[in-house]
Amino acid sequence: MAHVAADRVLSNELQSQREQFYTQLAAQNIEPLWRVLGDAAPKEPRVTSLAHMWAWRDIRPAMTKAGDLVTPQEAERRVLMLINPAFKSTTFRTVGLIYAGVQLIMPGEIADSHRHSPNAQRFIIEGEGAYTAVEGERTIMSKGDFVLTPGWTWHDHGNESNKPMIWLDGLDIPFAIMLDANFFEDYVGGDGQMQPIYRQEEDSHHRWGRNLRPAWEQPSSTSASPILNYRWTQSRDALHALRAEKGSPYDGIILQYINPATGGATLPTISAYLQLIRKGEHTQSHRHTSSTVYHVAEGYGRSLIGGAEFKWEEGDTFVVPSWVAHEHESAGGEAVLFSYSDRPIINAFGFYREEAASK
Repeated sequence: MAHVAADRVLSNELQSQREQFYTQLAAQNIEPLWRVLGDAAPKEPRVTSLAHMWAWRDIRPAMTKAGDLVTPQEAERRVLMLINPAFKSTTFRTVGLIYAGVQLIMPGEIADSHRHSPNAQRFIIEGEGAYTAVEGERTIMSKGDFVLTPGWTWHDHGNESNKPMIWLDGLDIPFAIMLDANFFEDYVGGDGQMQPIYRQEEDSHHRWGRNLRPAWEQPSSTSASPILNYRWTQSRDALHALRAEKGSPYDGIILQYINPATGGATLPTISAYLQLIRKGEHTQSHRHTSSTVYHVAEGYGRSLIGGAEFKWEEGDTFVVPSWVAHEHESAGGEAVLFSYSDRPIINAFGFYREEAASK
């Protein structure tokens, strides 16, 4: 008994010495790895993002109210951010390493020209006839169009139509912040608000968007697609032309928007997709190490994400975090989902993994 008591005293003494040692280390901003090894080496990812959905029936009236209260010049961009409930708004995290926000531009308005290091893209939710200008080229946008603004390119928006235009913004802001590489600059030029337009309208489509390219030149950069606007009519037609195919067991008929110069993702950090969930189709469950923002372009249905059911309809936006099992099902008829993902980032570091999820 005396021996056991001596061991206990020694153990308490050792524990006290350790705590003093850890306190000394903490004062020097040093931490023993063995105390947090479980966090550094888990058996599988400990995902912080949460599955969540933002309903269009809530977003649309909020955007209208924002249009009444705030001008684009006051806000820089009149955007309602879709922030994951797991994070603060200052992280700009919608899911994983990507951000989503809904932007409104009213008839007669101009959103001033600026540029930033994060890559950006837009999927048009509502409206017809507003424009985006990028590096001297202007494109007129319609519902369902997919428009790119690669990092550090001058861009502005204007609405010369008689109706509001609303779109879904997608950016890699969280990744740029994480890398301490987030820069921003306002355009200062003769016209103040707008950059000069020196290319013909739809110039990039004529050069790169018809499975042809100018033989006398290369894109200024291959890291991002040289195409400014991927038209909804063409993209949707391509999707439905393949409706009889077997498709993916996990995603139905799914097409990726690609950079024609490389065959890869349209932006170096974000990949984008359009998928058809056919009538009566219920995809199989799977999970992967990329995080995805989904927007319902057409139809209605439901998704099971991590065991939770999300019923969606046209205009809704929802997210699937990394390594969370998910499956989709159309309801009543067909559904078309637009989505974008941080998969290019995950791929670049060799971290991508995908597997079928067990029932």
